[in-house]
Amino acid sequence: MHDQRFFDQILNQIEAGAHELALPLLAGQMFATSLDPVRWPGLRETYRAHPLHRTMLEDPYVARCFEKPRGYAGDAALIDLVYDRQPPDGTTARGQSLFQVTIGFPTAEAVRLRRDFAEDLIGKAHAAGQRVLSLACGHFREGDMLKGRSLDGIVLVDQDPLSLARVRNFHDGAVTCHEANVFSYLRGAVSRGEQFDLVYTLGLTDYLDDRAMALLHKMVHAVLAPGGRFILANFVPHHLATGWMDAVMDWHLIYREPAELAGFAAAAGFSARTWLDPTGSIAWCEMVKAA
Repeated sequence: MHDQRFFDQILNQIEAGAHELALPLLAGQMFATSLDPVRWPGLRETYRAHPLHRTMLEDPYVARCFEKPRGYAGDAALIDLVYDRQPPDGTTARGQSLFQVTIGFPTAEAVRLRRDFAEDLIGKAHAAGQRVLSLACGHFREGDMLKGRSLDGIVLVDQDPLSLARVRNFHDGAVTCHEANVFSYLRGAVSRGEQFDLVYTLGLTDYLDDRAMALLHKMVHAVLAPGGRFILANFVPHHLATGWMDAVMDWHLIYREPAELAGFAAAAGFSARTWLDPTGSIAWCEMVKAA
């Protein structure tokens, strides 16, 4: 009953146009309750049955993630919404107002900062003539600034053909793309003796269990040139939108602490450093293969 009344109040605030008040309050309550394994399943079930849930689906950011038109959450088109902050045509006026609030949440800002870091990373590697491998590249938006330049040293891998089609079109076909599962590609790269100076991934490890995570590190180590770097980003446990992502967006990630990332790196033979992004939502790990 308490949860039902809370959602009633949030919906009333939204209907009154108080989106900037209502949505952070909703996310905060969901965060607090998600820490209680006894209460959380009931709150999530109550939310999904409440009219508030249908109202929130007017937000295209929430709707795309929840409805998963490509069969999985966090697809490249969803990430573009985060990057560009532009709701698609046909979004209701209320949906646009909701979108302008949710797209400003710390987790969305963390995704934009993640892109900014990768853009700087790619720009420097490209300028230095390094051979780069991007795993689960999505739309490769961190490479937008390279449009019109030679991309001979950059290899992109993703299993979503729609994502790769966008990349090829944007770069006029001047980029090497492989439509493949990351592990299948890496097995082939190892057998071919390919070597890269930089391997990175921005969202892949959020979906890998520990066994797959360990295998990824082992295989990347094998394709890195001596002194090469492997850089990844992973959302951390208990960031402020964990409950929101679970209940509202139906977006489930595998969260890891920086120390866990350092452990995978050490087990694969890397020296590593880790850090948290400014929002406290994403942990980074930069690994170096011995020269």
